[in-house]
Amino acid sequence: MKYATLSLLVLIFAACAGTQEPPDEMVPPPPIRQGELTRLYDRMGSDNDAVGVPASKKLAEGDDRDRRYVASLWGTRTKSAVGARRYGTALSGKGLHEEAFDWFERAFMFIEAGDPLSPWLRYEMANEYYALGRNDDCINLLANRMGTTPLPKELKGKYDDLIAKASRS
Repeated sequence: MKYATLSLLVLIFAACAGTQEPPDEMVPPPPIRQGELTRLYDRMGSDNDAVGVPASKKLAEGDDRDRRYVASLWGTRTKSAVGARRYGTALSGKGLHEEAFDWFERAFMFIEAGDPLSPWLRYEMANEYYALGRNDDCINLLANRMGTTPLPKELKGKYDDLIAKASRS
C-alpha cells in the first residue's frame, strides 16, 4: 500500500510538472479590458440605436480574444436579439462572415416565433452564407422558410435578388 501511494504521488507530480501555459490567444483579455467589453456588450442591446450601433461597431474592432470573450457573455449577461443583430452586422462589415452568421443565428434562435425580426435575420444569415460561398445553403435558407406570413414588402425583393444571385454563382 505504501508503494502504491508513493507511485501515485510520483505520477501526480509528473503530471503537474508537465503542464504548459495555454497559448496567448486562448487566454482571456485582462480584467480592465473585460470590463470595457462587458459594458459595450450591455450597450449593444440598447433600445436606442445611437447607443447600440456604436457599441457593436466598437466590439467588432476587437481581436480574436476580445470576440471570444464577447461570445461568452451571451451565456452570462442579458440576451438581446437586437444587440446580436447589430453585432452581426458590424462583424459582417469587417469581413468576419462566419462570426457574423453565428450572431445572426443567436438572435434568430432567441426571438419568439412570428417575431417581425425573423425574416430579416433569415435574410442576413443567408447573406453571410453567400459571402462564405455557401450558395446552396443561402438558397435553402431563403426558399424553405416555414409559415404563411408574407414577407415585408421591402424584404421580398431582397430575398428574390439574393436567391437569383446565389443561383447564378
